[in-house]
Amino acid sequence: MDPQLWWHLARVGGLMSWWLLSATVLWGLLMSTRVLGPRAAPARLYDLHRFLSGLSLAFLTVHLLALLADSWVDIGLLQLLVPFTSDYRPAAVAWGVTALYLLAAVEVTSLLKDRIPHRWWRYVHGSTFALFVLTTVHALTAGTDATAVWWTGLALAAAVGFLTVYRLLAGRHAGGNFTPATTRTAVQTPVRRDLPGSRPVIVKDTRRAADGVVTLDLAAPDGTPLPPWEPGAHVDLILPSGTIRQYSLCGDPADRDTYRVGVLDLPDGRGGSAEVHALEEDQHAAIRGPRNKFPLVLADHYLFIAGGIGITPILPMVRAVAAAGREWHLLYGGRSRATMAFADELAALGGDRVRLVPQDSDGLPDLAAALAETPPGAAVYACGPEPLIRAAEKTVAADFSDRHLHIERFSAPGNAPQQAGRPAPAREFQVELRRSGRVLPVPADRTLLEVIREATPGAASSCEEGFCGTCELRVLDGTPDHRDTVLPAGERDRRDIIYPCVSRSRTPRLVVDL
Repeated sequence: MDPQLWWHLARVGGLMSWWLLSATVLWGLLMSTRVLGPRAAPARLYDLHRFLSGLSLAFLTVHLLALLADSWVDIGLLQLLVPFTSDYRPAAVAWGVTALYLLAAVEVTSLLKDRIPHRWWRYVHGSTFALFVLTTVHALTAGTDATAVWWTGLALAAAVGFLTVYRLLAGRHAGGNFTPATTRTAVQTPVRRDLPGSRPVIVKDTRRAADGVVTLDLAAPDGTPLPPWEPGAHVDLILPSGTIRQYSLCGDPADRDTYRVGVLDLPDGRGGSAEVHALEEDQHAAIRGPRNKFPLVLADHYLFIAGGIGITPILPMVRAVAAAGREWHLLYGGRSRATMAFADELAALGGDRVRLVPQDSDGLPDLAAALAETPPGAAVYACGPEPLIRAAEKTVAADFSDRHLHIERFSAPGNAPQQAGRPAPAREFQVELRRSGRVLPVPADRTLLEVIREATPGAASSCEEGFCGTCELRVLDGTPDHRDTVLPAGERDRRDIIYPCVSRSRTPRLVVDL
């Protein structure tokens, strides 16, 4: 065996780890500076960020194991763990050992991000700049091919430096001019459609999709492309009266010129659906978003369960899964065949994969039978009336716990199924608005959102019943008392977000990013 094999392997592993770590830092800066676009980065970009980080760790493992096996540099476990104990270039090795501990802190806090105060994660994650510097110095001084590495390090340092300065300047500018999105107002009080966080649209087309259901095609008045979206996303539709309602996008994500929403007329509703049904072509409105609290995850098999107008977020998911060649089935129920929007399109798309269940002729959908036909690990998506959602939750929990259920509600349940027992009585606490430095008392008889509005009148909200997710805030310190129905059962101990329209605090003070 070549006596230098382990040394070459150590160098390859180290350089690959350094390059990938540098790419991870650059990618994170690209997302945080919005160089990749003016909207929040989609989940797949964060997945790439995490993938690069994981690949860097894999090559780092190769680097460390090869160093332990190499007899030439004579580095043992002690030298890898304690700085300045190596006889081989002690200072150069020390930079790498220090970087190793810093990298461990970054990775651990990233894994625990949902369970620790957000500020802890932010402070440690910010140390990746120091990590980049340490690893670059280590790469330039510890190896035998520093000349070959020099220009790469210079280019990476220039890119990281530029994006860091850009991030600081952009953040300062945004901080001085930040104005949150407006809150919902009463129907009797019209709002302006040029509110921060919203964009004007016009109604390009209205069509009848089924009995009691219309679709609206919305477009920018000047014809500019609308923000991209993915299946499961929704928008806040700001109607001419000022009423704000949430509707799922059910068109084609590849069509950047128009958004399509489907709306059921609710005679006993709060008036939003009636106003939508009265809209005409070329009438003006506005939208906020899109946002996605119901994303389509990657799976080998899908079961979609829709009830009534709950088909709207499901429709683009079915199209996407079918186009990707995945296994899928759809169980779609409605009051009658005439009230089931998009039924003909879905039947043509899926054939015998689609089971239509009109209640007036076939009764209620058989959830247990449909779930029994799915393999373990299947992704199950359900959207529709509350009885359907409750039935899906109960059936999956009782007999199909190895399926992964994803739900979206259009209304608040009578009792939040995610919460065990009755919620604790409301108690007074304080909320600190970190950006303004204000500390406000939250009495037991007022919601956190109501108190926040006193200092920030434009705080975003929509349903104010804890099921839509519009009012989501970042928590920087303290422990939220989650009383919403947005978070699934497995995430109800999260400490980094809160939905202030219904949720409160378990600790005497809660610090939020406002």
